[in-house]
Formats: sequence, C-alpha cells, structure tokens
Amino acid sequence: MRGVWRRSIAAVSALVAIVSLSVSMATAQNTNSAGNGFRVSPVRSEYTIDKGRSETLVVTVENPTDAAIKSRVVINDFVASDQENGEPRLILDDNAPAPKNSFKKLVAPIADIQLGPRQKKDVPVSINVGGNANAGGYYGAVRFIPADTGGNGNVGLTASVGTIVLVTVPGDLTEKLDLVELGATQNGELKGFMTGGDLSIVARLKNTGDIHVKPFGKVQIKNMFGKVVKEYELNAVEPRANILPESVRKFEDAVAKPGRGWFGRYTVQANIGYSQGSGDLITASSSFWYLPVWFLVLLVVLAAIVAGVFWLVRRYRGGASSKRR
Repeated sequence: MRGVWRRSIAAVSALVAIVSLSVSMATAQNTNSAGNGFRVSPVRSEYTIDKGRSETLVVTVENPTDAAIKSRVVINDFVASDQENGEPRLILDDNAPAPKNSFKKLVAPIADIQLGPRQKKDVPVSINVGGNANAGGYYGAVRFIPADTGGNGNVGLTASVGTIVLVTVPGDLTEKLDLVELGATQNGELKGFMTGGDLSIVARLKNTGDIHVKPFGKVQIKNMFGKVVKEYELNAVEPRANILPESVRKFEDAVAKPGRGWFGRYTVQANIGYSQGSGDLITASSSFWYLPVWFLVLLVVLAAIVAGVFWLVRRYRGGASSKRR
C-alpha cells in the first residue's frame, strides 16, 4: 500500500510541476544631488519651436562646496539606449556620426563658468532652430564638468551633472505606438502560471513614429468573474516619461502581494493612449493563473486520498472474488 501511495503522490507532484512549467542615465540627476561638485536644475525641459524661431533655456548651476571651481559646459546629442528603461545613450564621441536631427547643432557655444564657494548662477542656453531645419525631435543634454578635465566632452556621466532637453520642430510628423508585450511577471520573468509571491504587470511599447510620445492610460486586473481587483494608471509620473522614436520602453508596475482571496484565472486589461488630441488608443489584454501554494498542496493530498481509496476498493474486490472461488 505504501508503494501505491508513493507512486500516486509522485505522479500528482510531477503533474503539478508540468503544469507549473507550461503555464526592464536616469533621465537626469535630481536637483538635490551633487555630482563632482555641482548641482543643476531643471533636470528635464521640453520645447516646441517653429522653424526660424528660438528659445532660451535657463539652467541653474550651483557649487555646493566650500572651494571655488570652474565649470565647462558640454552639449551632447542622445539617442535611445537598448535597455528599455528610458535611459538615454549620450553620443560622447565628437567623431561619431551625428543624428539626423542634432540638438548639438541648435545650441550656441557657452563659455566656462566660474563659481565661488556655495555660489549659484543662471546659465542661459540659446536653442536656435533654422528656417531649413528638419521637422521632428531633437534630443540632447547640457552637462557641466570641471574645467580641469581639459574640457573633454567624453568625460563619463558619473563625473558630470546635467539636464536633458527634448525639442519638437513641428511639421508632417507621425505619432505611432505599438504594444509589444503585456502580461504578469515575477522576478522579471513573464509568467502565465503563478503559485504565490508578489507580481508585477509589464507593458512594453515600441515607438514606430518619428517623434517622441508620452503614453498614458488605465490598466485593470480582473478575476474570473470580471470583477476588478487591481487598477492603476500607466506612466503615472510627473512629468510623464517619453518613448523616443525607434525604441522600446518597458513600464513595470508592482502589484501589492495578492491576498488570500486570489485564486484562479485573471485578465490584465490595458487601454493606452499616446497622441494628444487624435484619439489614438491601444486596447489589449492577457491572462494568467494564480494558484496559491496551499491549493497545490491540497490538490496533492486529495489526489493521494483518491488514489488510496481506489487501491483499497480494488483490494477489497480482489479479496471478495477470492473468497467466492
């Protein structure tokens, strides 16, 4: 009988295992952080500038130390990185090909800045869009580095502070966002079957247009009866995060650890907008199963009981047949 019980429990455990198997530069440093002797604000600025017009960005740079220091201002273009976290990849090599729309070419040179102990200065950054400029997005960073580096623009991000700037030059532009993936994850892995623990909802969005966009919208988690058990706003930060053209950005939002009432099949429903005024909307859904560990243990126990009863019945019938003979 023990052998039958062991085989029954092993079979059920294997079944459960099979079911279990079947079934991603921060935009800038904050205004209170010091990097290499400087503080800078604002951390991000966005402008819409018509062709033939200009704007002036005023950046406040502060020396938080007790010693005088000279700052060199370095302008860099940036493009989206491959990390899907929105971190821009600065083009630090002056010999590297510039983007088609180069922010660096829009900015007039800025002289070195001398800062005394604890001194702040406002630094005007003139952004000039020529009459023949391309329509689209121009993405760059204004960085402050110690002048004693020799002014090398290749100095790493960790040795500088700065502000990032996104400029839109109006024209015949296309805003287009596609959903790459939507689902529930644990420990960074997309899963369709979970047995406990915290979970997150991931939405990966790809910008297939030619201008940056800010996604927004509502994400709901519904149980098998259609009741909403969790709900949150996508990209609910201020200011909202952008997705640059030809890049994918992952939005991962943690869901509080499910309570005892969580059991069964759940559906993630997302309604995501991204275009100002055009009414473009992405609607998508995906499903996952959440079966707590206690349920799996109960399933194994019940299966073992059933197997035991089945074995006892067969043994009883076998014994009764022998007596009749």
